[in-house]
Amino acid sequence: MPSIHQETYGRRAPDLAPPFPRSADGVGLSTPVGVVQDPAGRVWVADAGNSRVLVFDRNLERVFGQVGSFGTAPGEFDLPFRLAHHPSESRVFVTDLGNARVQELAYGEPGEDGVPVTVKQTFGPTTDDFHPNGIALAEDGDGLTVFVADEFYHEDPEDTRSRIVVFDGDGRETDSFRAVTREYDDPIGLYWPQGLDTDPDGNLLVANTGYGQQASEHGRPPYYANVVRCDREGCGVPFPATGTPVLDDQFAIPRAVSYLPDEERIVVPDIGGGHLYAYSPDGDRRGEMPSVIAPDVEDRRFGAPMAVTGYDPGDADPTGAIRGRVLVTEALDHAVSAYRLRFVAERKTQLGAVDGCRRQPGQFDYASGSAVQRAGDPVLWVGDGGNERAQHTGPGLEAPVSPADLTANRFPATLSTWHPGDETYLFAADYTAEADAFTDDHQLHCYRLDDRDPEHVTSFGGWGYFGGDVRLPRGMAVEPLDSDRCRLHVADSLNGRVASWVIDRRTGAVEDHDTRGTFGHDAGEFWLPSDVAIGPEATYVADRSNDRLQYDAGDGWQVVGTAGYGDDSGRFLLPTSLALADGYLFVVDLVNRAIKVFETLPGGGIPDEPVDAFGTFGGQTAGGDLWFPAMVSALAHDDGVTVLLPDSVLNVVYRYEWTAP
Repeated sequence: MPSIHQETYGRRAPDLAPPFPRSADGVGLSTPVGVVQDPAGRVWVADAGNSRVLVFDRNLERVFGQVGSFGTAPGEFDLPFRLAHHPSESRVFVTDLGNARVQELAYGEPGEDGVPVTVKQTFGPTTDDFHPNGIALAEDGDGLTVFVADEFYHEDPEDTRSRIVVFDGDGRETDSFRAVTREYDDPIGLYWPQGLDTDPDGNLLVANTGYGQQASEHGRPPYYANVVRCDREGCGVPFPATGTPVLDDQFAIPRAVSYLPDEERIVVPDIGGGHLYAYSPDGDRRGEMPSVIAPDVEDRRFGAPMAVTGYDPGDADPTGAIRGRVLVTEALDHAVSAYRLRFVAERKTQLGAVDGCRRQPGQFDYASGSAVQRAGDPVLWVGDGGNERAQHTGPGLEAPVSPADLTANRFPATLSTWHPGDETYLFAADYTAEADAFTDDHQLHCYRLDDRDPEHVTSFGGWGYFGGDVRLPRGMAVEPLDSDRCRLHVADSLNGRVASWVIDRRTGAVEDHDTRGTFGHDAGEFWLPSDVAIGPEATYVADRSNDRLQYDAGDGWQVVGTAGYGDDSGRFLLPTSLALADGYLFVVDLVNRAIKVFETLPGGGIPDEPVDAFGTFGGQTAGGDLWFPAMVSALAHDDGVTVLLPDSVLNVVYRYEWTAP
């Protein structure tokens, strides 16, 4: 059975304690998600990666306190995710995702020891399968109603619909629904719902994030996700502009939805493009408001916007006007920021911000790809995407990690190594090429490692559809051809294929070789493939958004696995990464938060069921919990296999020692 190596690579931010610092700089946010401003102007932030809630002053300049740290007791958290303020009382509701509950916090005025907070209640369904993401509150003559998006709830492993759970003010479950019904048409299934809010009429707005991955239209998943509106029982409420309960069906990854009363606008943060999309209450994005609230004068998009809410700057704004002011949490930037949005000009002005400051050696900012340098004692290399660098361990995988510049990369997302003779080469994929035009901006880079000092050799792979082009390259695998040449295989995600090139280390030449596959759902077709692995007898692909694996052992592509829940089965939900070692294929199953191990068969095939699986959902880095596992690597040795897995949200790298059962 596998055992977790107790040491993880990567340092986290320290807890804050009284007396709290007067300055909010350097508090070390890690993937903040929820944000809300209380009536006194204080800003509450769910610092999810650090399992705490932080309270700042109105201007985001002073720390008023820390609420909780990692734990299971009332007032402690495991991935605090979304926040909602009580409509009429001094209380904040927190979805405690890893602890499968909602916590209601009552607070008072800040003193020397920060904001005094007491836990009024914790609640959730009786089932253990509760993943509370979004939360919205409504108060009327019948009291308080609490709506919670139960993100990964499922009644059957192959039925991937989730649900909305309804509670009363005392935390009692009163209702739940798994689809938004509509007249004369099929219901709209709820798949991985995340952000929630209510509109002025008391209807519920739902960011139906997983719809584009898991819904079925004519037997196939749709390409985009959507945002839907319903009443408190799940009956669809059409938008006049669309004639349906669907606000829009062109979102990539809509993580939230908010109604801003001062703007009289519905705003949807979409991390897929780094934009906020604005609509009238009627669902119209064709009027005076542009569809996108996006770049500032430096053409900078939002860094994975997770939540947006109205912001009252108070005396900080001498005009007293609050229109166009919002608070936005940006997960990729580990920041919460106040912005003034200029809708017509499609520009934004930052009024203030608190960020994670995860730039010191040994700290990761979006730990992404991993690869092992095997010349001599092994060295682990990790893509430190947000810091535009890589970091590496010492020989023998010895901690801590140290930074190294990858001069051609702006966001090293995936890595792979090649070991010809006594040299080592590092390949790194870059996510930063422009997605809206053909460019000569290369996305694949090759470095020679000289005593862990990367020397840039060549770059290739421009943005596009044709031979030699890639769009959003993800996982890579090296196939040695001889002592001087290798073939690099790349999961060309947005082109729905596997692309490959031949690299010659003597001349530095790169030749276009081949592309395999196309977009689709049949064998040999891929839907956003995310990784590739090359074995002695077969090629393996993580067919991510088809929720399956494919392999080709020379007689055509074969499909393994089906969509569905199960942390120890052959069902997958977004299989993200692959690694081969010692005759085993290690598969990172993102939604199931598991590393599934398949034994490769003679001839290169893989069975329908894994021989082992391990991994736990949560935010406790000391115990090896997973939140957003990235690109895995593996190294065989005499005692088994070392498995190395970065977590891009918790910003650590886990080391597992696995032995065959």
